[in-house]
Amino acid sequence: MGNSDTHLEGQMGFPHTVVFAEELSTEAVLVGIRAGRSWIAESVDVAVSFTANVDGCVAGVGERLTTRGGPVEVQAAVQGVPVGTVSFHTDRGKVHRVPLPGDGAGVVRWDTAAEDSAFVRIEVRHPNGQVAALTNPIILT
Repeated sequence: MGNSDTHLEGQMGFPHTVVFAEELSTEAVLVGIRAGRSWIAESVDVAVSFTANVDGCVAGVGERLTTRGGPVEVQAAVQGVPVGTVSFHTDRGKVHRVPLPGDGAGVVRWDTAAEDSAFVRIEVRHPNGQVAALTNPIILT
């Protein structure tokens, strides 16, 4: 979980946690948090969509994907991080890194399998290395 520890004016909301919830209610947000359906962003300017799919079955942040040994395509769509990079991380550490275009919006993909990766998550960084976003993992079984 990420949050802001505000001490100065203008710091509120930097960073913040984005939670995937069925509705905008306390109970639904808590369910999303407990399920790991969240990611951390440095600001509202950063948007991330992160999924893994195999044979038409799709899982998102905090979910499990049953692969039945098939190839897994992992996809991240990012906005708001000009000239940044997206790196894919598994139980083996950082396994793939892709640059984003100058406008900061792009879709990047990486292929894996459950036998090679027990989970996958992403980190989005600015050119100076500062974290713009990071996700909870998608579990591959």
